[in-house]
Amino acid sequence: MSYAFRVTAKQNIGSKIAKGMSVQVVEKSTNSPQVKTILEAFKNQLGIDVKGISISTSYFIVEKL
Repeated sequence: MSYAFRVTAKQNIGSKIAKGMSVQVVEKSTNSPQVKTILEAFKNQLGIDVKGISISTSYFIVEKL
């Protein structure tokens, strides 16, 4: 079974992701998505490729849908 999450930026991240931007992420477990999965979603859904910045999951609000 897959689980959907809405991931929203709590703050500006680099110069590419603005506070409030969100994407949907699908995971195979109920665990919150990892940073790699979140960044892949931003790239695939919004065309935003973030590199060279240290990012933590604490930069995002994760809501299970």
